Amino acid sequence: MRRNTAPAICLTALKLLKEHGDGVMHVMPADHLISPKKNFIAALRFGGKLAQSGYLVTYGIVPTRPETGYGYVKLGKQIISNRNIAAFGGAGFTEKPPLAKAKKYYRSRRYLWNSGIFSLGIKTILSEMKKHIPRVYEGAKEFSRTGKQIYFKRIPDISIDYGVMEKSKKLCVVRANFLWDDVGSWLALERFFKPDRNGNIMLGNTKGLEINDTIMYTSDNIPLRVYDVKGLIIVACSKGILVCSKKRAAALKKLFRK
Repeated sequence: MRRNTAPAICLTALKLLKEHGDGVMHVMPADHLISPKKNFIAALRFGGKLAQSGYLVTYGIVPTRPETGYGYVKLGKQIISNRNIAAFGGAGFTEKPPLAKAKKYYRSRRYLWNSGIFSLGIKTILSEMKKHIPRVYEGAKEFSRTGKQIYFKRIPDISIDYGVMEKSKKLCVVRANFLWDDVGSWLALERFFKPDRNGNIMLGNTKGLEINDTIMYTSDNIPLRVYDVKGLIIVACSKGILVCSKKRAAALKKLFRK
C-alpha cells in the first residue's frame, strides 16, 4: 500500500521520537547521484543546524539546463550564509513546468530544482503535519500504536511537498554546493553514457538495426533485439518488459498507479 512521502516521513518521525527523543532527521530519495561527498555532508550539517532552530529545510539544486521533469522551488530572502553555502526563505514550489516556463526559471537564477532532500526537526515536522495534514498525522499515529493495516490503509496518499512544504511558514531552502542528478528516469542514462552515431544508448545484451534516438537496456543476459524504431525506451529484464516513448518518460508513474 503505497502512501507517498508524507506518511512515510510521519511514520519515521513518530518512531524516532519514541525511540530516541527529539532531534534532526535527514530525508533523501534513494535514486540520486551526489558528489563530492564532503560537500554533501557539509550541506547537511549546515541544514541540520537550521532544522534545530525550527526551520523545515529543503535542498535546492542550481539548474544546469531547462528541465521539465523536475519540480522547482523559488528562493525568497536570504536567511544566512556560510562560505559557499547559503539558505533562503522558500517562496513557493512549482511541479514539472512546461518547457517555456522551465527556460524562464533557468534564466532567472531565482529558481532551484527541488531535490526532495530534507532536514527536519522531529517535533517540528510532526507539529506541522498535525496542523496541515491531520488525517495523515492521526492515521500514522494509530498505525504506529496498533500495527493494524486498516489504519495505514486509511492514510491519505500525499507527498510532503503538497501536504506540508507548500503550506508551512517555516520553509527554508539551502542552495546546494554539491553536484546532483536524479537518476530515477530512464532518460538519465543519456547523461552518463555516450550515444552511438545514431543517438542510441544500448546497454546489456542488445542489438538494433535501423534504430534512432532510442534507449535499449537489458539485464539478466536477456537478449533484446529491435528493428526500425525511433525515440523509444525499451527495457527487458526477468521482471518484465517496458516500452515507452521518450517524450512521455516523465509521465511513466501513471502506468504504475493503482
